[in-house]
Amino acid sequence: MKPTQSRAHSKRPHQEAADPAVRCAVIAYGAIQATAEQLPGLRQNPGPQPGPPLSPSFLKHADEQTVVAMAALFQAIDRHSLAGICFTDWGVLAAPRYLGRITTVQALQRFAAEGAWGISPHLIPHRTLHAISGTISQALKIHGPNLGVGGGPNADVEVMRVAAAFLTNQDLPGVWVVMTGWNLEPILQAHPVPDSQPSPSTNGYHPVPVCQAVALALTPLSRTWDGLELGFHLGALGSNGHPSPPLFSLESFQAALGGSSLSRQSWSLGNGGLVDLRFAQAGAEMKL
Repeated sequence: MKPTQSRAHSKRPHQEAADPAVRCAVIAYGAIQATAEQLPGLRQNPGPQPGPPLSPSFLKHADEQTVVAMAALFQAIDRHSLAGICFTDWGVLAAPRYLGRITTVQALQRFAAEGAWGISPHLIPHRTLHAISGTISQALKIHGPNLGVGGGPNADVEVMRVAAAFLTNQDLPGVWVVMTGWNLEPILQAHPVPDSQPSPSTNGYHPVPVCQAVALALTPLSRTWDGLELGFHLGALGSNGHPSPPLFSLESFQAALGGSSLSRQSWSLGNGGLVDLRFAQAGAEMKL
């Protein structure tokens, strides 16, 4: 039998992913979803804040994705009792999806009609890629590296790759990873189609846009950690005929965090690697 035939017909057991190249503890997480009607309330009060409260005007000019990012961050700190931790030396990675796109379109229209005087000076600092990570750094008084990652449709995938690299830096005690985006951008429809059965996610015509965010506090994994952890497999993995895991996304990851219990879940990072989410102690349930 020819070698090519032998390989074609041989059956091998499913190849498990190798031990992850990078492992980290998820010591806290927060997840927020908000409609346009709920955003003004979050802008005024994004949640319980560690240390002295922020100025009421701190988020006045912030993009909506920055507002939900801060709400998810404060939720994570409050739910997991991190208020006493000093984040000064941490890093921050924020992955917005099309941050400021709607506002930028409106600004360009005003520029065409009114010239430079029609452009707000708050557009650049609050509606561009690094706005979220910079705002988080100011709020938590972080002096470590902060980056906006991606900005496009796969920003959530890209930030997980960068997070793996950041977590290998022994000078960083931890990294905040924040992913944000609109689930359906709030674009006005000229001719909405009535929905025969309106639901809480619709207004009778079309799905209501939701601005969402997930915030993760990641630290190096200790031997005694028995909670939620992420593992990054950076090498190419053979499927041996088995389906590849789905591509990582903000929506699928948020759904996993929202479950009442969790078995190991894996997502592709689109570059031959993958990331998996699991509990270090088998059978443990998630803290909601």
